[in-house]
Formats: sequence, C-alpha cells, structure tokens
Amino acid sequence: MPSNILGTDFIQGSIVWALYPLTDKIDKAKRRPVLIISNRYSNDLDNDYIVLPITKAVRSESFSIIIEPHEVEGDLPVRSELRCNKPFTLRSSLIIEIIGLLDQNQLEQAVQLMNEAVKVVS
Repeated sequence: MPSNILGTDFIQGSIVWALYPLTDKIDKAKRRPVLIISNRYSNDLDNDYIVLPITKAVRSESFSIIIEPHEVEGDLPVRSELRCNKPFTLRSSLIIEIIGLLDQNQLEQAVQLMNEAVKVVS
C-alpha cells in the first residue's frame, strides 16, 4: 500500500494515516493514525519522522492526551487518545495520507508529556 503522497513534506502537528509496525510481529503492519511530533529541523535531515500513535481506545492513561475531532483541523473521525509515551521513528514511505493538523495547544501538551515520559529520574 505505497503512499500516493510521496515527496510531501509533513509538518510537526500533522496527523496522518500510516502503516504502523506491530511490536510483537515486526514483519506486519496495521493502518493507524499517528501524530508527527518531530520538528522541521529534524524532518529535514532524512526521510523519517518521529511520531506518536493515536488510538480510538480511550484509556486516559498518565502519558496520554484525549483528542476531540474539533481539535483537529481536518477529519479525525472519532474521539481518540494520543499515546505520548510511545514515540517511534516512521519512514515517510509508510505514510498513506494526511488526516489533518492538531490544535497548537494539544501539540504543545503532547511534546511536554513525551518529554516527561523519557525524562531521566533519580
């Protein structure tokens, strides 16, 4: 399922449909929404993006943010949860299509929570 949007430069805060690699079956992938969290300086380095997974299974976990459809400029179909403690790198060729752009306040909160999730604690 190759992307028909190859060559498109996505910006920080873009929510896209992507082929998401399964952690327990690395040879398989599932079509899932993800948030591009890497900034343009990082994105300009190569063909990878740092992303956070989005799920419609709302669990309200410590490092998660609830995203309402009205907080996305675009077409997020349902209330969803952004998993800020699960960042991973995604090759641009695995992006299928854009969904929309996350509200700036939610994006800032996601970056802050991701930083908290990886912060060194003594």
